[in-house]
Order: sequence, then structure tokens, then C-alpha cells
Amino acid sequence: MTSGTPTAILLDPAPAAVRAARKVGARSLALASPAAPPEVRQACLMADERVDVDWFDHPSLLEAIHHFADPPTRSSNRRPRASVLGFTAVGSLVAARANESLGLPGNPHAAVAYLTDKAALRDRVNRSTASPVRFERCDRVAALVPTAERVGFPCVVKPRTGSGGTDVHLLRSAAEAEVFSRRSAPEPALIVEEYLEGPELRVDVHSRDGRHAVLAVSRRVRPANPSPASPGPGTSLLAGTARGWDLPVDLGRRELSRVHRLAEATLTAAGHRHGHARVEMVLTRRGPALLEADAHPGADPFPELLAAATGHDVHALALAGVLGRPDPGVRRSPARYAGLRRIPSVDGLSPAPERVEAARAVPGVVSVEVRRGPSAPGDASGCSDEGAGRVVEPRHGFPRVAAFRPVPPFPSSP
Repeated sequence: MTSGTPTAILLDPAPAAVRAARKVGARSLALASPAAPPEVRQACLMADERVDVDWFDHPSLLEAIHHFADPPTRSSNRRPRASVLGFTAVGSLVAARANESLGLPGNPHAAVAYLTDKAALRDRVNRSTASPVRFERCDRVAALVPTAERVGFPCVVKPRTGSGGTDVHLLRSAAEAEVFSRRSAPEPALIVEEYLEGPELRVDVHSRDGRHAVLAVSRRVRPANPSPASPGPGTSLLAGTARGWDLPVDLGRRELSRVHRLAEATLTAAGHRHGHARVEMVLTRRGPALLEADAHPGADPFPELLAAATGHDVHALALAGVLGRPDPGVRRSPARYAGLRRIPSVDGLSPAPERVEAARAVPGVVSVEVRRGPSAPGDASGCSDEGAGRVVEPRHGFPRVAAFRPVPPFPSSP
């Protein structure tokens, strides 16, 4: 690569992010944190350069990459030299702060912070949406019960920061609120908001210089049977207790337009300008209502799912936009429809090998992965079962879970 080639500075990247940098003609510098998982170590071996650094520490990060700083006098028509990119909620915040400190292009730190502060984002979006959501902040555990009563039951209480649906609790009555308050810290930073009933959607958006383009709308699949222990002999491998997402969603032109408008209004309200974002919402009776939003694509395999259904490489799109490279376009033959399922284990044990092979044998399934241990925070499926398998299945026909052959439940083994 020439001396004018921009550098993508990647914080704990997955291999797909390194490949995306190569795809858009950028040089890749992988920064690996001390606790980086094996997947990140693998990506570092693929990168053009690797640096081991505790990038969570702002001074350490700046010391490692200070030579990429752009002077304030740089001509506006010159291409960017570099940009820092994160792939988690924390990574996105760290990247935004570093880019601002070094004069590099990227999302404003305040915009990413708004997307991670659920109460601040809720307040902003409520002013610009036709479906505002009742909510209140709660900073004292003694105020939790009266706060919940003012919002109304049922209500949801969750931390004001964080993502991926972590630590979300449904309170149906003042008695449940009282029990929850006794388990909480004395001075929690919580948001209490009305419970939103309806199908859950995820809207994936790509932004370039503040212009937002919706890439896909997905629908969350909830387990039909709440008990993973006895799915029954006629249960489809990808139905029953499986959780995940399907895309696209047939909403009709009018409803889809409202979903798009809410996603774009949310990102505009936060000040999001570059790269990938995901906006989660609920289709209530009064229209789509915001759940939460993040300035990153989420944990794998969701980027793989989007690529299968739409042909878009979200990592390549983000890198091209922020580094001033040409749009990478879409791959030639997307599947048009795809689904992601997480199959819970029984009693926390990994599924037996024959069950994994049965999943691979289902027509349309292209990827099956078995994980040991709990899911990472912010997992794309929102499932935290131990020893779960996840299945990515792109298809050229409309996704119908019933079309997959039922299989008898297999015994689990350690």
C-alpha cells in the first residue's frame, strides 16, 4: 500500500473487520487489549500491524497512536489519514474520544454517549416522535416504588447505561418494585419506563456524514416454549425454544416508513454521523416506539446475518465512509432472507454432537457454532443460555420455520 493509504485503527477487532479494511483499500492496525479473546488474537495475525495496549485507558491509547494525529490546519479536501473504530458499546465510546483528541474523523463523542445513555436519548427522541414513551430517572433506591407507580404498571427498570438488553427487569406491581428495590444498590442510576407491548424490531442503519440509510429491518423471534428442557419430539430444530432474529420483515409500506422515520430521527437526535448503528423498537398499537440504540453492529454473527440477507458488509461500509473510500457496494447474490437462532442447552450442558450435525443438515443452514459458557454481553440474539448453539440460515425463499424438518430432541452430553 502507498504512503497515502489511510489506516483503520481497530479496537479488539473480529477477523471480519480486518478483511473489511483490506476490501476498502485501507491499512489495518489492530489494537489488542490484555483480555482480548482468541478471535481477536486471530484477527491481529491477519492485520497489517498489531499493537498490544490497554486501550480502555485513554492516555495509553493516545500514546500508542499519537503519530496519526491530524493537525487542525489540514486541508479539508485531503483524505483522512486514519480513524479509530470500536465494535462494542465501550469500544465505540473509546474510539470517539480518541478521534476527537487526535483530530481524526468519526462520530462525536457526545453522540455516542447519547446512544449509551438511555434516559438522555429517550428524552431527546420523545420530543421528535409521534409515540413518546413515559419514563423517569431514578437515582435513589428509596424512590423506586413511587417512581414506578408514577410511570404505571407494568413497567421496565434498567440501568441508564449499557446495551444488549442486560439487567432489564419487568415490574408488574408495587410489591414487585419493593422486592426489586431491596436487592438494588442504595444509589442506582436507573431508568423506569412504561412496558412496550408488541413485536420487537431491529433496524440496522449506515450513516455517512450525517445522512442515514436503512440497510435492513429484522424481527426478534421469541421462544414458543419457555422451557428448554422438554421441547417435544415434533419441535422444529429452529423453532420451539430457539431465540433469534428473522429478516426482512413484511410490515407494509406505511408501517415500514414509520419504522424508518423513527430510526433516522433517533440517530439525528443523538448526533450520529458515521458508521453503523442499530435501533431497536417495539411495534405498539400506537405506532413504533424506541427501545434502545447503539453505535455499533453488535456481536457476531449479526453482521454475517446482514451480509447473507442483504449483501452489505457493515464493517466495510463503516470504514469506507469514515476514511473517505468508495462505497464497497453489495455482493452479487444475497440470499434476500435470513434467520439467526440460538438453541438453548438442557441443564447448561453443551448439545450432543448428533444434534449439532442435525442442525448442519437442515436445508439452508450455512453456519452452526457451539459456545461453552455464558454469552457475551450484548449478544445479537439477546440470549444468555450456557452451552447454546447458534445457527445462521440464509434462504432464497421467505423464512418459514415450519418448513424445517422436525427432529427429535437429542440427549445432551458434557
